[in-house]
Parts: sequence; structure tokens; C-alpha cells
Amino acid sequence: MKKNIMNLIDKLLTSSESKVALKALEKLFNSGIPFNLPHKFQFVELSHDRTILKLPGIRKNKNHLGGIHACATATLGEYPAGLSLVKHVGVSKYRFIMKKLEADYFKQSKNAVTGEVEIDHKELYRVRKELSEGDKSEIIIVTNIKNLDEEVIAVIQTTWQLKHWDKVSYK
Repeated sequence: MKKNIMNLIDKLLTSSESKVALKALEKLFNSGIPFNLPHKFQFVELSHDRTILKLPGIRKNKNHLGGIHACATATLGEYPAGLSLVKHVGVSKYRFIMKKLEADYFKQSKNAVTGEVEIDHKELYRVRKELSEGDKSEIIIVTNIKNLDEEVIAVIQTTWQLKHWDKVSYK
């Protein structure tokens, strides 16, 4: 990622509690990550303590039975988890890569769903400490997927590896 884009992202993330910055981040991330573009994710909240994204109940997000597709649900679990990390650690110093994804599905939804991450500040502190002392760190983030009635329909757990950019090699 180019340095000026990473700096812009870091700047927008510091002011992500403003509606204008949140909308700019939504446009930047949804168009900048081609895989996410057709899902039409909506950024609801990207604050110090919580990240919430909405996955609309559009045709492209549905399965053959008319419910939200399991893979769209998994993507909704991964996306706010990664955004939470980017907000709290920044993208200019570290590369983020998802190492593992686990999904537990409890209920089907025919309508829009939200993915919600509650930030564990103790874990972020641990990660920052490990990164200051070494080249990389890992963190597990849990995203609750909720339907319009606020029922948890799935829990997505992602494991992330963070690594200093200067230690990243492309083989």
C-alpha cells in the first residue's frame, strides 16, 4: 500500500467518530478492497470502544434459500475486526493479515445483519507491547453477527497476525 494512502487512512481513522470521516472510510475501504465492493457494507460505528458494520439484505448477499449467505456472514465478521485493529494500531507501521477464521452459525436471517466488535483494550495493549519488543504479534477478535431484532445469529472469531512492514517478505 502506498505511504500517502496509508497516512490518509490513519488520519481518517483518528477522526472516525465524525459522520463525514466514517462515510469517507466506508467509500475508501469498500472501493479499495475489490472483494468487498458488491456487498455494499455500511459503516455504522468506528469508535474507541466499538466497531459496527451493516451488511444489507440485498440479492448479492443472499443464498439460494433467500437468507444471508454464510460466506457473506463470515466476511461481515472479518471486516469490522480488521477495521478495529487498523483504527487502534494504524496501517503505516504494520501489516495485518488474517491467519484464521472460525464461524459458529446459530440462526438464519432473511434481512440485513450487523457485525459488532467490542474492543478489548487490554489485548490491544499486549499487542502494542509485543510489537515494540519484537517483529510480530497475534490477536484474536470476536465479532457478533446480529439480526434486526438484535439476536446473535453467528459468532465469527478471527486470528490476526501483525508484523512490522520492514520485516514483511514477499516470496
